[in-house]
Amino acid sequence: METEDFLRVINEIDFVCEDIDEIKVHLNLTKSENNKILQAIENVEKAKKILVELFPNIKSLDMDVREDLVSGLMDFD
Repeated sequence: METEDFLRVINEIDFVCEDIDEIKVHLNLTKSENNKILQAIENVEKAKKILVELFPNIKSLDMDVREDLVSGLMDFD
C-alpha cells in the first residue's frame, strides 16, 4: 500500500464528518436526534484519531511508507 492510500482514508473521514454536520443543519432535529448526530461525529473523530496513531506503526508496512505516514499525518494529530 502507498502513503496516499492511508492519507486518503483520513481525509475522507474529515469529509464524512463535514457531510454529517451539513445534513444536521438542514434538518429540524429533536434534541435527542441532534445529540445522537453529535455523538456519531465524535465517534468518527475518535476513529480517525485511532487510525492516525495506528497507520504509521503498522509493522508490515515498508519503512519508507511508515516514515512518510509519520510526516504526512503530523497535521492530523
